[in-house]
Amino acid sequence: MADEHGAPERAGRYNKKLLSGAARLDDLRSLAAQIRQSFYKITLPWSDEGYRLLPAHFYFDWTQQMRDFEAIFERKVEDFLALYPSYIEQVRPELNGLFREEDYPSAEKLRTKFGVQLEVLPIPSGEDFRVTMSAEEQARVAKEIATNVRQSLARGTEDLWSRLQDVVSHMVDRLNEPESRFHSSLVTNVLDLMALLPQLNVGEDRELNRFAEEIRNKLCAFTARDLKTNDVLRVATAHDAAALLYEMDAVLREREEKQETIPEMGSASSADHIFSHMSAYMEAASQ
Repeated sequence: MADEHGAPERAGRYNKKLLSGAARLDDLRSLAAQIRQSFYKITLPWSDEGYRLLPAHFYFDWTQQMRDFEAIFERKVEDFLALYPSYIEQVRPELNGLFREEDYPSAEKLRTKFGVQLEVLPIPSGEDFRVTMSAEEQARVAKEIATNVRQSLARGTEDLWSRLQDVVSHMVDRLNEPESRFHSSLVTNVLDLMALLPQLNVGEDRELNRFAEEIRNKLCAFTARDLKTNDVLRVATAHDAAALLYEMDAVLREREEKQETIPEMGSASSADHIFSHMSAYMEAASQ
């Protein structure tokens, strides 16, 4: 391909599609995306390594759902592998001279490339290191851990604000288009998030909870069908949604200007406070 354009072969990368029209493989990809989306919905970003915070409220329901997902995923893997040889034969004439048998691993080897796994890790505490360290070192490590937890809490709070703005912004866009076709999910998606948000609000951001309550009361009082068939309700709800979006923007701009973040954990007592808060929050489901 490079020589067709007068360029050396090293000037680009070239890929060939080993499978095409593999519907069972597409099913697996869709299920993987569904699992990922479901997990992201009830968790918050926690670390740069990709770990996410799962509040204890959701732990038992989520582990059961994961078992169900795993069973479905395994069945779909077997469905794909059963048709894998036919998919190879299907693509053979398409690739023509590019076809290579060695490009296709055996079904047994390919099976090991698929899987769903949930790994649950505890949130670190300054106390985890106190047995073997000096008092000075303990204080330093506890402060570092507290700072990391504080930053992760702030990251999770920012994610919730983003979710809130996205769902309200979407409602504003849809309601402001009289000819737009919207479904029941326009309202139910908002209701779902408003139900989740207080439980995900690990940082105890009062403004988040306040907006969630206002959005529930003002934007979810009517069904999507009501909004679609009644122009007065649609325009009024669109106005309320736009007003709430503007108010949220104002709150976040003010916070940014004042740099209102979760307080620094500089002392041992303040570090203990944040760990006590997290412990109580994560154990809430057992009460």
